[in-house]
Amino acid sequence: MGKQLKIMVDGFNLGLKKGSGIKTYGMTLLDAYETLGHEVTVLMDNHFTSGKNTLLDEVNLFDQEEVRPVPFFNFQWYKNLRNATYYFRKRKGHFVEPKIVEPDPENYLSHVSGKKFKYVENIMDVFHAANRIYGISRKISTLKVNKKPDILHLTTPWPIKVKGVKTVVTIHDLIPLKVPFTTLDLKAHFYHLFKWAAESSDLILSVSEHTKKDIMDIYNIPDEKIKVTYQSYKGSEIAVRPEDAEVYLASKKLEPQKYILFVGNIEPKKNIKQLIHAFAYIKKGYKLAIVGRKAWMSKSQLSGLKQYLQKDDYVMLKYVNEQELAMLYSNAFCMVFPSLYEGFGLPVLEAMQHNCPVICSDRSSLPEVGGDAALYVDPYNFTDIRDQLEKLIADPDLRLDMIEKGKKRVEFFSPENYAKRLQEAYEGLI
Repeated sequence: MGKQLKIMVDGFNLGLKKGSGIKTYGMTLLDAYETLGHEVTVLMDNHFTSGKNTLLDEVNLFDQEEVRPVPFFNFQWYKNLRNATYYFRKRKGHFVEPKIVEPDPENYLSHVSGKKFKYVENIMDVFHAANRIYGISRKISTLKVNKKPDILHLTTPWPIKVKGVKTVVTIHDLIPLKVPFTTLDLKAHFYHLFKWAAESSDLILSVSEHTKKDIMDIYNIPDEKIKVTYQSYKGSEIAVRPEDAEVYLASKKLEPQKYILFVGNIEPKKNIKQLIHAFAYIKKGYKLAIVGRKAWMSKSQLSGLKQYLQKDDYVMLKYVNEQELAMLYSNAFCMVFPSLYEGFGLPVLEAMQHNCPVICSDRSSLPEVGGDAALYVDPYNFTDIRDQLEKLIADPDLRLDMIEKGKKRVEFFSPENYAKRLQEAYEGLI
């Protein structure tokens, strides 16, 4: 273990109620910081702290959004004017040391406060306001923090900085620039923001060699400035009990080893459209279990459900919690992940963590994650997906071999190995 560092990490994605790839990244980052013994402050953007009462500030940080009081007079013009003043002055917030409020199991930051992080630096609407100012003027918002850290770690680029503090930024992917038709991002805003982040940061962390190459190619960043730490899976404390899984699967009309699993948002990049087409040619006896919320252009992605499949051929599960997802992975025949482009591809690793064989795309970073444990397909060719599915169904020994190889891939990306790579990346920064 190296020198103990004081690290401030942005909490935007960590504060999301439902999961995302970047939220999981932030969770595993906090796990690694705990392993390495660093002192962590989370930067939050809560609207309801005042700095006048430390107990009420803590309560307001972790209260339910549903019971927030709505002001009778909602002076939006005043809020806009106040945010505009941050063009000229530093953003200052309130410092909270969580120690009173009991943990909320549905709120990750509440649940781990005092364990994974020691302090909260709360600056009202800091992330969205900084983004708006940058979008209009290309100006970076400077934060005036109450306790100066050694490192500000942005888990995704935000146009913020703390004067005199080293900035580390994680760039997960450049998908809006590589496959622009799959995202709704404003491409010019994305390009300039990520360019500023890449050029101005003291260190860039990349979640794959493929993403590192994209950063170097598009922004001409030198090799030595980018460290590949990969990503880890969430160290799960959930034990999947067969009797619980039996009840859960029955409630979803699924049978163990008799369904093909898909995990991901329903949007163009995830490419479920090709999987649905391929599944239409798979012999009956298997169902397609789709886990993911409907996002942009989901209607066109799911159009094949009615065109190719019967109602009893598939199950739509939308959002599931961590325990339910573990049950689904553990009992699936396999997971198919035909994504067109991924910075890392966390579902591949999560599936292998739960002894679920993986068929995935042969593009971008996915071969780095799957290694020799996965079967690969051309994501633009549904017949390729069909052929690999049929191959796996016809060969039980191949399936068992993939499970064993998957265990070795999981070990490479273990939380312990991730913490070591993170520590090595930080060497020499302070």
